[in-house]
Amino acid sequence: MKIFVLGAGALGSLLGARLSKNNEVILYSTNKEHMHKIKQDGLKIENLDGKIQTYNVEVVLDPEKLNFAPDLVLVTLKTYATYNGVNYIKNKLKGDPVYLTLQNGIGNVEVLCDLLPSNRVIAGITAQGATYVRPGYIRHGGDGVTYIGEINGEPTERIHKIVENFNQCKIKCFETNETNKLIWQKLLINIGINPITAIAQVRNGFIAKSEYARQIAKLAVNEAILIAQKFGLDFKEDVFDQVLDVAKKTEKNISSMHQDVKNKKPTEIDAINGAIVKYGEKFQIPTPVNNTLTCLIKLIEQKYMEEQNE
Repeated sequence: MKIFVLGAGALGSLLGARLSKNNEVILYSTNKEHMHKIKQDGLKIENLDGKIQTYNVEVVLDPEKLNFAPDLVLVTLKTYATYNGVNYIKNKLKGDPVYLTLQNGIGNVEVLCDLLPSNRVIAGITAQGATYVRPGYIRHGGDGVTYIGEINGEPTERIHKIVENFNQCKIKCFETNETNKLIWQKLLINIGINPITAIAQVRNGFIAKSEYARQIAKLAVNEAILIAQKFGLDFKEDVFDQVLDVAKKTEKNISSMHQDVKNKKPTEIDAINGAIVKYGEKFQIPTPVNNTLTCLIKLIEQKYMEEQNE
């Protein structure tokens, strides 16, 4: 299979490296330093056991000169970059590839369907954890499960093939007919982990260890459960046990939002906790904890953005 990774940051690089075992893979990121380093020295992945493995994965430095007809475009962009990123690359790729979003937050499927025929969009979630350490070097932080399915209906033959491909490349993957519910389920986990780890500047495992972190995370998740019910999704309060389970299994991982704050980059807060605040206003459901977390992240962003502009 020919695979184009759109948004080869920490997660995209990790998945691209794994998939390159049995597929022709091309990575693309606007992080030119990262792309140049991979082209020069290969992509280095620090595995969970601490051993470093080098993958000779192809990268594209100038999409204007791209001559590639992928079967699959793996979308691992930041949510705020989805529209511009997909809109830019879709005219640079040959053929009619299928686009698979494995992104954080909600709303990505809808953006892809605005830009592409809906029959070329599939979705999923992954609990793989990865940290961008430096250009050309990614640290694997957690070996979670991936689910992939059609955006509506039962898994099709193309889903069977993609899932089988992922498993052959040592990415534990399953088919699903509940992509929307799983995307929301991952959203609930991100709501309970990402902003708190970013604000406190701690690794994921701290959520499970700290009584204070657990209290804040549970309150935020419970608010989001009420919003999910308005979309016909019935999550029980024990979903918080899944938040703690993910925090423990990825205890050494630095969450994507923590990485963004650490690197003084825009975060995905608007598509995670901020989305809950937005829907809370729409449905007249109070979301004070998510609103506070959203405001704190935006305050931190504002601080370092202003410092960069001085």
